Amino acid sequence: MSNVCYSLVKRPNPLKKNAPKKFYAVVQKSGNMSYEKLKEDISFSTTCTPGEVSLIVETLLRYIREGLKAGQSIYLDKFGQFRLSFSSKGAESAKDFNTDLIHGLRVVFHPCKELKPERKNIVFEKKATVTEQKALLKAQLKEGNTGGNTGGNTGGNTGGDKPGDESMD
Repeated sequence: MSNVCYSLVKRPNPLKKNAPKKFYAVVQKSGNMSYEKLKEDISFSTTCTPGEVSLIVETLLRYIREGLKAGQSIYLDKFGQFRLSFSSKGAESAKDFNTDLIHGLRVVFHPCKELKPERKNIVFEKKATVTEQKALLKAQLKEGNTGGNTGGNTGGNTGGDKPGDESMD
């Protein structure tokens, strides 16, 4: 089982602007995995060196980019599908439309079934938001709790959503 941390955020319903705000769960990431770490992990579990892994990944990315620029959808079995998407402003008539009205070019990725996590294998754990953590720290400092770490761990792993907010345990 894997633990995924979340916190609650109060937001309006985007479909019903006048409806009262409700609380929604948002993922609190546990950290970042760098490209270097990924290469080392792949290298450790295969016969490839980190340099060979890098060569393969960078070549794969080059061919994905080329395929997307050619208007192709790239399907990688047991990984997922990449495709281009964009938005455009409207024109009064087809004759008035030009490519300057196209914007928001982006790559869309749809993971395959094997890559999607199964809910039954994940345990959801509620954590404080970064704002709640800061408020707690501020309150503790106001109370004069500045004498070092003599009381043990009072906060636990509270997650975070910015670099540097990762878990320390």
